[in-house]
Parts: sequence; structure tokens; C-alpha cells
Amino acid sequence: MKILALMNSYTQGLSGGDVRFMEIMKRMENIDLTITTSSLGKKMCINSGLKTKFFITSNEKSFKNLSATYLQRILKALKFNVKGRGYDIIYSTSDFLPDVIPAFIWKLKNKNIKWVQNIHHLYKNPLKRKGKNFVVNLIGFLSQRISFFFIKKSVNAIITVSPYTKKELINIGFEGNKIKVNYNGIDTNKMKNFISSENKYDCVFLGRLNVSKGIFDLLDIWKIINEKNPNIYLAIIGFGDKKTEDELKDRIKINSLEKNINVLGYLEDKKLFGILKSSKIFVFPSHEEGFGIVVCEAMACGLPVVAWDLPVYREIYTKGMITVSINDVAEFAEKILELLDDKKLCDKISLDAIETASRYDWDEISIKETNLLKNSILEDGGYEEIKN
Repeated sequence: MKILALMNSYTQGLSGGDVRFMEIMKRMENIDLTITTSSLGKKMCINSGLKTKFFITSNEKSFKNLSATYLQRILKALKFNVKGRGYDIIYSTSDFLPDVIPAFIWKLKNKNIKWVQNIHHLYKNPLKRKGKNFVVNLIGFLSQRISFFFIKKSVNAIITVSPYTKKELINIGFEGNKIKVNYNGIDTNKMKNFISSENKYDCVFLGRLNVSKGIFDLLDIWKIINEKNPNIYLAIIGFGDKKTEDELKDRIKINSLEKNINVLGYLEDKKLFGILKSSKIFVFPSHEEGFGIVVCEAMACGLPVVAWDLPVYREIYTKGMITVSINDVAEFAEKILELLDDKKLCDKISLDAIETASRYDWDEISIKETNLLKNSILEDGGYEEIKN
């Protein structure tokens, strides 16, 4: 297969969608891959071990102005002449506009190319979405709906990572027969090789440092925990914009939690998984997830997970996780304390977590994705829904 991929929305850090694309493409055999991305995206792909051909749409050294950069990348991508290059598939890694608009235009000009679109999760109504900035939430919601308009017009197949997201898409007018479910995964072999760190924490959070991931919920939870037991320690691992990181650190100080919470920032895999393996519980109060790769990674390290009760978890993480009614920080704190006080229970859920994570391996996911792409070219209807 000859694939032209769009990773044109890459900014900084590493999203679940970025990980998914790179891990799957590294494992695909007999493909000719070109990636449309920024110089930052190219660097990320190469560092992850994905070495292929690139078409670069911007060369910034750090990411600053979202709107201007996205516009530049869209216009540059549209200068790439797809016609006559023999591409079988246009593969959009996200539903952000820089990954959708060029795909839509290329598809219009090249009818025989098949467009395969990844949709990881749907933005909530901005009135209901977690976070203080209504305008930012509104822009995100409307941008996704604009993307959906273009996708509905011309896409050949949509890949989503959970049955729940497929149902959501059908409910807003997508054709169900075009939507295929293929889960995310983890590198189970790689994770077995990491050794526990000497830095031990009771609990650990891993994810992007933004409001929707529940990072400020953690502070409310830890205030309650600290009142009941001041000797419980949390590591927060992840990358965010400077404003959010500064606000997080300020709030930790204001709430006198400096001794109990360490913000460790971005960590390389060896240190990251070392800390996960030496911790006792993974806490993840995220308010919106399409799959939750970091949850699966934590489970593979043997960590019981405490998280908000999101519908997607009920389908994917049937064991190894304790869910709590959204926004009930007192109950969230209580579940953490119960696990820390009951080693037998903690050990049982730890074994359940390892078993659950073992179902999702990138090697198998990549094979299923390859079959999906081949069938989207053939359009023979032979693709079978992937079962958990």
C-alpha cells in the first residue's frame, strides 16, 4: 500500500492519537509511507523509531500561535501535488482541521484515492465541558463540527478506538457502515523490560496537564486525603502549556500540598515506567477519553486505577479499575484510601489490571489496522468488526 498520512496538527508533547499512529505504522509491512507534518512532528516520529518520507509544512522550533500555524500548514499541504504519485490511501491521524481539510481537497481532486479518517473522541458541548475558558471550549467544539462536515462528504472509512465513540458518531449522523472500531494498544514486550524506580510514590498521575484531564480535581482530592493521612504522596507526570503548569504549581502551594505532590514534568520512558512500576495506585480523573492509553500502560505496570466513571471505560476496562461518580472528589479520595489500607484488595485489582492490559497489544492492533486499510481500498465489505 502507498499511504499519504496527515500528522499535520502535531504541536508539542504526545497525544494518544500521535502514539497510535506511530506505533501502528512502525509495525506495518509492505507499505510506502509519506507523512505530511511539521518539523516538530518529523522529529517526534524519528525519535519514536518511525523513519520514512516526510513533507514538511512548517519549521517552527517551538509552538506558539495555534490559528496562524494551523492556517500555514493547511495552505502548505495543499501545495503538495498528490495526482500521479500512486497513493492508495490518504490517512488522517486526527480530526483537527489541518489533518482534514487537505485530505478533503486531495480526495476531491483524486477520486480513486481512499480517505481513511481517525476520530478518537467527540468534544463535549462547551457549556458542559470541564474548564474555565468557554471561548476555547467553543472553538474546539465548532472546529470539530466543521471537520465532521467535510468528513461526512467524502470519507471512505472512519477508524475509532471504542464502540462508545462509534455510537456517538452514528447519533450525530455518520453512516455506521463506514465506522470501524480498532482499539488502541501498548507495547507489552517493551514494558516488561522496565525496572521499578527507587523513587516510590503512593499514587501517580500521567497525562497532558490541562483542565479536561482533571489535574485541578487532583488538588481537591489531595486536600481531603491530606486531612485524613498527611503521609500519602502523589507524582504528577506530564507536559502542558506554561500557563497551566504555573497555575498548577501555584495552587499546590496555596493549598499547602508541596510536601505531598511532586510535579515531575515530562519524563523519558525509562524514568516514567520506573515510577509507574514502583507506585501503588494510578489516579486519573480525566473528564473525556476516547480510550485512555496511559490507563492501559499503568494497568500493564500492575497499578489499580481510580478514575471518573466515563462510559468508554465500561466497554474497555471491565476489570482493574475503580470508577467514581464524576466530580465526587470525596468519594474519589475515599477509594484511594481504601486501596492503600487494604493490601489484599489492592493486589487483586492489580492482577485484574495486568490481565485487562494484556488484551491490547500494538502488534495485534497493527495487523487489524492493515486489514482495515486493505479492505477500504478494495471496498469489498469484508472487514469484520474487531471484538474486545
